[in-house]
Amino acid sequence: MTTPAAGAGPAQQTAKRTIVIEGDAETLERQRKVSRIRESTIYCDEGTAIGGDGSAPTPMAYFLSSILF
Repeated sequence: MTTPAAGAGPAQQTAKRTIVIEGDAETLERQRKVSRIRESTIYCDEGTAIGGDGSAPTPMAYFLSSILF
């Protein structure tokens, strides 16, 4: 929502936004985890070298993807 300041011209208008995202996460087994955010379910896992099964992308892979988007 954009709320202009009193007497402000177009160059002085400011925008204010509030974004709230809630989610849950839990460990399933070993390094495998599941997260539920809004209507999405996301699984992550680590590679076998550090105790995971490699069954899903790693948390760092999701982090990198979020930056790329």
